[in-house]
Amino acid sequence: MTVTALRTPLAAPVLPRLASARAEVAAVQGLGLEQVDLDDLGTALEQLAALEAQVQAVRLTVLAEAERRRVADSCAATGTDSWAAGLTGDRREAMRGGLLLARDLEERFHHVRDAFAAGRINLAQVRIVVDACRQVPEAATPQQCSDAEQWAVAKASGAANRSGKPMQPKRLRQVVRRMFDPVDRELADQHEAIMLGRQRRRADRECFFAFGDDGDGTFSGKFRIPELHGRLLLHALQRLSAPRRLGRDRDGRTVVDETVEPLGTAELHGHAFCELLEHLPTDGHGAVGATVLVTVGLAELQQRLADHLVPLDAVNAWHGSTETGTGRLDTGTRTGVGDVRRMACGAGIVPVVMGGEGQPLDVGRERRLHTRAQRQALAVVHDTCAARGCDRPFAWCEVHHPHAWSEGGDTSLDNAVPLCAHHHRRAHDPTWRLQRHGDGSWRFHRRT
Repeated sequence: MTVTALRTPLAAPVLPRLASARAEVAAVQGLGLEQVDLDDLGTALEQLAALEAQVQAVRLTVLAEAERRRVADSCAATGTDSWAAGLTGDRREAMRGGLLLARDLEERFHHVRDAFAAGRINLAQVRIVVDACRQVPEAATPQQCSDAEQWAVAKASGAANRSGKPMQPKRLRQVVRRMFDPVDRELADQHEAIMLGRQRRRADRECFFAFGDDGDGTFSGKFRIPELHGRLLLHALQRLSAPRRLGRDRDGRTVVDETVEPLGTAELHGHAFCELLEHLPTDGHGAVGATVLVTVGLAELQQRLADHLVPLDAVNAWHGSTETGTGRLDTGTRTGVGDVRRMACGAGIVPVVMGGEGQPLDVGRERRLHTRAQRQALAVVHDTCAARGCDRPFAWCEVHHPHAWSEGGDTSLDNAVPLCAHHHRRAHDPTWRLQRHGDGSWRFHRRT
């Protein structure tokens, strides 16, 4: 007796409808667009973007169904990803990522799935929102996660934006870090810290700089660095390439230096980078070129004064213990608390008291830095990074407080150790403990 597998009633119309859809698209391709006005062209583009998203959503659904039925077993493929790659010509890695995404949309992230199926958000936006939803804090309830997901989808599609326009991936990645803001501010802080920490670890793994002599009087190359350092470099180049060669005559009219040729942004930054290299310090690098503004609300300050506490205790406790904080550069870029701590070891600390309207009421003075004389004294003892086995020269090192200044440690030679950037990050990493041994060496031990 022969057993034949029957198609389900719902499966029969799929192929004819797909063929019909392709025929409709082919018919549109054959139409002339010369007589279409500009408004209709824009509408057509929006409709095509929505159609493309819907097609991609259906494609993921088909991929998930193939995985559920274990189609790879029936054709001796090594996996559904390999089977799909052979049919579509896509990379196997891309198919594997699509399988994971399809499973998450089916089982967990229904707001994203529905918006994707309706063509309101595209595949790039889906991946960004889903990635953020995968990293929610453990304390978040299912309802809070659902509300945050729905808000992120609305921002991606444009429904929650003043312009009503969809949000581009670069901006969306920054926005979803605070997707819990409409739900709970504390959860938003935790979620942002989780995402920034993960992004920083990935950036550390992918960080590289490669360049070489082209043999024609130039060097060229490429690099990838963490967002924090990219923003620092961009800020330095923008300052050096700013239009400083402009002045005014006695009548107030603008005077332009005609010796300066008009250049594009890339060329301006190239010249600025050369200027930056020419003016690197020749006597070693000093403290971090940054100032840390530590803010405390006026109400909190008054309460702590009433409790006979030092005003900055709350800030110092955050600076030295928890991992849920974040920092913000003057460019608006946010970074994790680990980077803030590390940079603060060599930066000026300025306490800022904020009023009820978020306005600064009082700004203090910098403090806590090791002096140039103390660095010179350390250089007598250490000619390299103090971490055992590290050969980075002392000139490249930052001075770290083993007994944190925020926890009462003083700024003295007894509480100073030079660490290179790599080991300085480890010193502020809660998974590692820096300890001085009896032979005077400093070693890192992984915390249990």
